[in-house]
Amino acid sequence: MEYKLRDQESSHLQHLTYELAEECSQILLQQLLTDKINSRLPPSEVHCIETLCQAIPAICKELVQKQLSIPQALQRYCKRNLALEYAELEVFINRHGRLIQGWQKNSFAGYLQLCQSGVMLVREQSYKDFGKTNRPLSEPA
Repeated sequence: MEYKLRDQESSHLQHLTYELAEECSQILLQQLLTDKINSRLPPSEVHCIETLCQAIPAICKELVQKQLSIPQALQRYCKRNLALEYAELEVFINRHGRLIQGWQKNSFAGYLQLCQSGVMLVREQSYKDFGKTNRPLSEPA
């Protein structure tokens, strides 16, 4: 009886974790949607960030069900979804120093940090561009 109760509790917690991962993905994708319009980042880099955010629920499930590392889970995601090649994502992450820290943690929390940093990168590039284009030429910078 006790084993059954623990199994139900574990299953419930697993389900909640998946729901939270889905919500986190949706929130980051929504933030990205609003900022990518004015971004100075190349569209291919914005697409990398978008792919990383879209993969959050799948990465979560892979980590829980198959107990894979983050790179292994992301490789499986790329193979199944054909969104991008894993190598492209790895090159992108290594190109931007702020993303490396989250990636090197090799944990789900680190992966979420990587995605958040990517979204912030797009946001910062958008605001810089937006601020420069809306300032009259006669005003000092």
